[in-house]
Order: sequence, then C-alpha cells, then structure tokens
Amino acid sequence: MGGGGAPGAPINEEELSSQERLGLSAFRMRLSDSYKGAKSDRAYAGAEWGGGDGDRPRLHRDERAVVRGAPILPEPEDGPAPAPEARRLSGRVAVGIVLVSGPGRLAMSSSQKQKIIAEIQNGLSYLGGAAPARDVTFVYDIKEPQIALPDTTGEPPAGSGIDAQYEFYERPWRDGALAAMGFQPGGNGIRSYIRQIKAEKRAQAAYCCFFTHYRLYHFAYCSGSYLTMSYENDGWGVDNLDRVFAHETGHVFGAPDEYAESGCNCGGSWGFFGRPNLNCENCADGGGVSCIMKRNSWDMCSETPFHLGYVTNVA
Repeated sequence: MGGGGAPGAPINEEELSSQERLGLSAFRMRLSDSYKGAKSDRAYAGAEWGGGDGDRPRLHRDERAVVRGAPILPEPEDGPAPAPEARRLSGRVAVGIVLVSGPGRLAMSSSQKQKIIAEIQNGLSYLGGAAPARDVTFVYDIKEPQIALPDTTGEPPAGSGIDAQYEFYERPWRDGALAAMGFQPGGNGIRSYIRQIKAEKRAQAAYCCFFTHYRLYHFAYCSGSYLTMSYENDGWGVDNLDRVFAHETGHVFGAPDEYAESGCNCGGSWGFFGRPNLNCENCADGGGVSCIMKRNSWDMCSETPFHLGYVTNVA
C-alpha cells in the first residue's frame, strides 16, 4: 500500500484505491487510545463461547460449528477436480470482505465499515502472529455491494432442516449481493469469487466473509470456505468482532469447537494434519486449557496449531 517510495516514506493517500484508504483508516483506528481502551475493557473477556451460564448468547446454535451453507453445483465432468481453497493457514492468504448494504436501517455506514475492517485486521493479526514459522500474510479484497432488497420476514417453512433454515434468511440478500458483484447466485458464485481473489492475490489459500445488518438464522457461522456475520454481533458486542472473526476463521481451516456446549469430544480427525480434538472441555483433563476455539481470549492450545495447518517444524 502506498506510492512506492523509500521504506518509511509518507503514504501518498491520493494514490490509494478506495479499498486501500478504508484499510488504512481502519489501521489508524486500531492505533487510537479509544480503540485500545475498548479492547482492554471488552465485555465477556475470557468467557466461554458456549454461553453456558445463560448470561450471554452461544457463539453457535444447534451444536453445529459448520453449516452446509449455499448449495454448490457439481463441476462439469470434463472439468478439473475442485481443489480446496483454504486447506491450511500458511503462506499468503486472501480474505474477501463483503460489506452488504441495504435500504434504510440495513445500510452499512462508513464508520461501521471502518470498524469491521479494523476488527478483521485485529483478529487476523492474532492468528498470523501465532504461527510458529511467522509465515502467514493476509491480503484483503473489499467489496461494498449496495442492494435494494427488504429484510427477510416470516419464518422458514415448518419441518425445514437446519441448512434450509440458514438459507431461508441468508439466500435473498446474499444472492443479491453476489449479483451486484457480478457473480452468479449461491455457492457457485461464492466459489468463483474466492477463486478469483486467490488468483489475483497470488495466494496459497482464500476465503470470504459477508457482513450484514440483514436478519440471520444465527449471528455468526461458517459455511465451508465462507463466513456470515452480523455487524451487531449479538450480545457479544462489536468490540468482540475481532475474536469472533478469528474463531470462525479457525473453522474455515478445520479447527473444531472446544467448549462443552458444542457437544465436542476428544476424538475425530480435524484440520490439515487430521489431529483429534484433545482440548475439548468435555473430556480433556481438567476441562483443558484456554483457547480461541473455546473462549473469548487470545490464547491457543497445543492442538489448534495442527488443526489450522500452521507450519510447525520450525528450527
């Protein structure tokens, strides 16, 4: 970012794109005393994501860390086999940020967009800094689709499965946003966007996230290679968007939930290295240790680095 001058030279902001200016303003927000103060006094610091004491919402509902999300049509039979776009958290990682703005109260203000980018930067700075090889670099693509759709009303049809309930609320505005971005609806459009930014950013991995004020089945969830999050962040509040985003990014790369209410167990084959979930609160000695996959903290247990696929054989 910047005008290509000598290291440490002032940034010529007139040469920046709108994406770069938004990223720079978010970075400056993170340097402010008010931002740092909000982080030091954040609500529910250290609390488990499960909300087991009834005083706060669960990070996930239905004991499901990952939902199927938008349906993806099969590849043509004569086409190349689809490759996972986010197999491991290593190297250069492209992150697509889709800030969906609707009419009236569904509009995403400039200050809210700045806050979202700052929170994403903060959350991913933690995940990048936790990599033993210090080899993780996040690069961003920001989209700001404006759509005219009203909010979803009513409830899913009786008897709808869990995936259909998520889709009932997400599909209308999500597909409207994809159309405004020039992509086809559903999972195929999402996959095309992720593949595009992966190629454009020359990244080893890529995923995306939709931020919205539209009504959702749940306020934050992972659907394979993409996330969906409400700006309001339910009872956790906007100053915890960074840790919620980091936690959900963990799911993109294969890390499981570790808090008791998720229904976790100490078995399974999770993430890039296929390791069991040995820090699961339901079965680990003493309930396990603090971890971003268990609670609202900047901690990481010994298993999560393997789930994420960090390069761990560092001399």
